[in-house]
Amino acid sequence: MATPALYLVRMDVAHDHEATFNEVYDTEHIGQLRKVPGVQRASRYRQPSPTDPRYLAAYELDSAAVIDSAAWKAAGEAGRWNTVVRPHTMNRHLALYERVGGGAALAATTPYVFWVMMDVEPHRDALFNELYDTEHVPLLLKLPGCVNAVRYRTSAAGEPRYLCAYEVERADLPMSKLWNDTSDVGRWKPEVRPYTFNKRFIVSERILSI
Repeated sequence: MATPALYLVRMDVAHDHEATFNEVYDTEHIGQLRKVPGVQRASRYRQPSPTDPRYLAAYELDSAAVIDSAAWKAAGEAGRWNTVVRPHTMNRHLALYERVGGGAALAATTPYVFWVMMDVEPHRDALFNELYDTEHVPLLLKLPGCVNAVRYRTSAAGEPRYLCAYEVERADLPMSKLWNDTSDVGRWKPEVRPYTFNKRFIVSERILSI
């Protein structure tokens, strides 16, 4: 049975082309990719931090093989995206992930997603995965407003190996004292956190899911 995958695309766009970027993305590009066989859902997000790409697109796939298909490649080049939009995008990060834990899939029911990316030292990898699934995520899911969490892993060059997508009801929850205090509970803080690095924390607002 194929392992579910997530293709996460992050990018910026030149300010004078931002309106066209959003219009073409919403009315053409994302719909064309969503129709590709093996694409379960396509979603777009925006985030305000100046240190990471402003726009994110997440494509939930039956398997990693989808993005190598002729249908996916053709959809990516179709319409105005290739000629009118893509030349004005920049700071692109493209990473293909396989699901490794947490929920069975993203629910796409919350207005915000908190993306947590990180690496872990190899000798702590097994413990990292064990505690993430059996202790860390279950504790955070008890917080009011934290609805779902799905964990992924990538081998994309230059990207943190692990990703956890927390679906949350409020943008302020992931950076709250309550969230931080809960993250400190149990074995995670003393046994895992000191061995993690290359971290990214992104709170994004959902623009569209189809």
